[in-house]
Amino acid sequence: MEQATGTASGPGTAELSPLDVEVLREAARRLPAEDAGLPTDDELVALTLQLRGHLALAIPVVEDLAERFPEDDVPRACAHSAVMQARVRLSRPPGRILPSQVAYAQRLARSVNALCDHYENLSGEQPTVIAPDTAAFLHLADHCLTCPTCQTRDEETGANANLPCPDAARLYRAYRQAVKYPAPAPDRRLP
Repeated sequence: MEQATGTASGPGTAELSPLDVEVLREAARRLPAEDAGLPTDDELVALTLQLRGHLALAIPVVEDLAERFPEDDVPRACAHSAVMQARVRLSRPPGRILPSQVAYAQRLARSVNALCDHYENLSGEQPTVIAPDTAAFLHLADHCLTCPTCQTRDEETGANANLPCPDAARLYRAYRQAVKYPAPAPDRRLP
């Protein structure tokens, strides 16, 4: 697999090499399906470490590709949401018992697949067409994953504090409007 390598082109910038999507997807497919038997501890540890490494490589590449698109572009928002979700999954520890460790690895595998999809979409390998209601939902999700108000946690329980956020309320109304009155999906193909 080609690795992401930085070649300095200015302060704080780096050119990232392309991802070998097939290798990443193959690693994600190695994890047994939810209804299959459990892997051994050693197999699971090795696969989890491999998936974490793939995510560590894919996140900056997908993020860099997304930054090349206009700020209000839907594929950019989708990619940013997937990157944020992958970061959240990487930041959480696996469970203590084997079934929860398998579930953790399955979540990592889903993030690897999602980042591969976004890489293909953003790099022009496949066209992207997104319905207006999906676009509205992705804008809402992107906001909620990055907004400090929406992410505020209750200190005592650790649960979301559900603080009022005017931007989230506006985006939610736009999403509900798009679901209630669907319009034909525009042909938004990437260049």
